[in-house]
Amino acid sequence: MAALGHGLEPLRQIQSTAERVPRGDTLHNMAATLVELTLPSFKSLRQVRVPLRPLTLLVGRNGSGKSNVLDALAVLSSLASGGTIRDALDGGRSGPLVRGGSEGCAPLGEDSFSVGCCVLVDGNRYHLDVEVSVRPDVQVISERLWTRHRGGARNGEPRELLATDPPRPDSGDIVARWDNKKRGPNPGVTFRASQLLTAQVATRVPATSQAGRDVRRVAEEVLAALSTVFILDPVPHQMRDYVPEKDLRLRRNAENLSAVLASLLKDEATRGVLLHMTQSLTEAQVSEIDAVNSDLGDVMVAIQERIGSNLQAMPARLMSDGTLRFLAIAAALLDRSKSASGTDHSVDSGRQLVVEEIENGLHPSQAALLLNRLKASALTGVHTLATTHSPAVLDSLDGTDHTSVLVCSRGSDGWSKATQLTDFPDYFEVIGQGTLGTAAVRDRLRPSASTSGTPRSLVDLLGLQ
Repeated sequence: MAALGHGLEPLRQIQSTAERVPRGDTLHNMAATLVELTLPSFKSLRQVRVPLRPLTLLVGRNGSGKSNVLDALAVLSSLASGGTIRDALDGGRSGPLVRGGSEGCAPLGEDSFSVGCCVLVDGNRYHLDVEVSVRPDVQVISERLWTRHRGGARNGEPRELLATDPPRPDSGDIVARWDNKKRGPNPGVTFRASQLLTAQVATRVPATSQAGRDVRRVAEEVLAALSTVFILDPVPHQMRDYVPEKDLRLRRNAENLSAVLASLLKDEATRGVLLHMTQSLTEAQVSEIDAVNSDLGDVMVAIQERIGSNLQAMPARLMSDGTLRFLAIAAALLDRSKSASGTDHSVDSGRQLVVEEIENGLHPSQAALLLNRLKASALTGVHTLATTHSPAVLDSLDGTDHTSVLVCSRGSDGWSKATQLTDFPDYFEVIGQGTLGTAAVRDRLRPSASTSGTPRSLVDLLGLQ
C-alpha cells in the first residue's frame, strides 16, 4: 500500500492561500459551487490545479491529459454519491466509470491515486482531499475536509474539519477526527474505508453540538456541489428510438434525449430557445421542434422542416449524428433537474456540465453560437468544463475568455500539466500575432517546461518569433 499522504502533501502545496472561514458558527443556505479541481496524483497528472470557471476549456494534443482531467472530476462526483469506491469506479451496467476502472486511476506503477476539489459557499472556500489505494484493497487511506482560519493568531492557517488518522493494516475501517472546537485532541470516529468519509459524516459525526452540526453542514455542501457534476457523452445511435415519456433525467449517453426534450418543450420560453438553436444549427428551413407519441405512450423528438410548399417531419431516427449530439448538449444546458445524480439536496447548486470534444458534429460556423449559449447558461447556474480540438471554437473566444483556457501538455518527465494560457509572461505578445485557432492549427498551443521546471516564454513555446 502506498505511504500515507503520498499524494496529499504535494496537494497542500498547490492550494490557494486566499481562503475564508464561516462567519460565526453557521453556514448560510446558499448554493455550493465547485471552483477548483486539484490533482496531485491521478493517471498521467501530477500536481495539477484546474480552476473551474463558468466556462473552462482544455486544449492540447492527443495524449496530453485532457481526458484525464475530466475523468478525475467524474471520479470525485461518483465517490460523493456514497456507495462503495469499488462499485463506483468498477461497477455499473456500462462497465467501469473511467478507462481502466479503479486501478486505471492510479499513475502507472503506483498503488494509489489522489484527487481533491474546492467548493465555494457564501464566499468561503472548503477543500476535500482524498487518497485512495487501488491495491491490494480499494479504499480510502487518507482524507481531509478543511478550510482556513480567518482572524486571530492562526489567520490563514488550515483548519481541519475532518482528518484521518494513519490507516490500520488489514482493516476495513479507518479513524477520522472531527473539529469539536475544544482544546485538546479532536474526537475520533470510526468510518468505513471502502467509502468516501465525507459521505458518511451525516451518520457518524454527532449533531448534539454546534461544532458537530457545522462539520455535517460543510460535508453536505461539498457533496451537494459534487452531485451537480454531469458527464455528457452522447451516443447518437442510442438516441434514435422511442423512449418512455416519464424517463426525464438525462443520462450520460443521452439515450433518453427525446423524453427530456419533450418535457422541456412544454415551457414556451424554453421551446423558443430550442427552436432558435436548432434553426441556427442547420441550413434546413426548420419551422418547429416537437415530440410525437407512440400508441404505447413513448415519445420521440421531431423537427418540422419546410421543403418547397410542404412541411415534413424529421424524427430523431432520421437525424444526423451532429444534430442529435447538439440537441443533447442543449438539453443538458436547459434541463433544470435538481441534481444530475438524482440526489435531492436542500440547496440548489446548479450543474457542472462536462463534455469531451464539445465541437463534435458541429460545423465551424456554429462555434460562436454554441459558446454564446454556454456563457448564457452560466448565468442560470450551468457551468461547463469541456475539451476541444476546434480552431473555430478557440477563435470564437474573446479576450475575457482566455483566462478560462488551459493548455494540457506532457513535460520532459512524462507527467501531464495544465497551464493557464494567460499565465505565460508574453501572452499579450503572442495573442497580438494571431488567433488562438491559428496557433492550434500550427501546433503551437503545446507549452512545455524547461529543465528547471519553469515554463519558457510563449514565443518559444508556440513557435513564434
